[in-house]
Amino acid sequence: MENSSLIQEQYANSKNFATRVELNRRFGTNPYRWTSWVFDQIKFPERARVLELGCGNALLWRSNLLRIPNDSHIILSDFSEGMLKDAKNILNAALDKFQFKIINAEQIPYFNGLFDIVIANYMLYHIPDLEKALSEISRVLKTSGKFYAATFGLDYMKELTELVSNYDNNTSFSLRPLARVFGLENGGKMLRKYFEDVKMMKYNDNLEVTEAEPLVNYILSTKVNKIIKDSNKEDFKEYIVNILKIRSKIEITKESGLFMAQKPK
Repeated sequence: MENSSLIQEQYANSKNFATRVELNRRFGTNPYRWTSWVFDQIKFPERARVLELGCGNALLWRSNLLRIPNDSHIILSDFSEGMLKDAKNILNAALDKFQFKIINAEQIPYFNGLFDIVIANYMLYHIPDLEKALSEISRVLKTSGKFYAATFGLDYMKELTELVSNYDNNTSFSLRPLARVFGLENGGKMLRKYFEDVKMMKYNDNLEVTEAEPLVNYILSTKVNKIIKDSNKEDFKEYIVNILKIRSKIEITKESGLFMAQKPK
């Protein structure tokens, strides 16, 4: 499990998150945006009460403002005050559509059966007691309420592991530990303890990176920056530049998807 202080540092605000989004935005091979695809899957009942856990900078909502049903009541939450501040700044003129609250997913401060929809995208693998969080999500959902949770698979960004280790074999970069906590391979089994009609849909995409700087910034936005210090950034960048001179592009596997589950009747 990840160190909690590292998680708090990583997500004190949306800077690191935005850096990662930018790499995917610029070099993703799927022209249909991830946020649009995810929103397509969410089914809003009339007067839907919606809770998003780990909303980050609210990119999902900013990208789909014109598609949000007017009669919905939406609460955006995060454990990070800095993230919520950035979310408010990004949503700006649309703030009246949302409420904001700092929430620990292990202790959701709402009554049983309050929400029609709970959303948790790319965050369940950060929760220290995931079983407790899933139990809480089930508790606050209405009967037949829907839970939507995005994550990635064991091969997600696997090429970066080799890229970083070839630069320095004492440095590790792997997202597999997160996928082992809650990933495409095991997420369905975990969800079936608390939900029924669990389905998983994959989003088809990969990266074809043709510039060094965005890739370097992505890698350094993770815990690798504890090892590859800022003083080594230019050397690491030159290493990536030389690879691009040979290959012209760096192809990176993206294995992402969305679980959809229903609270039992």
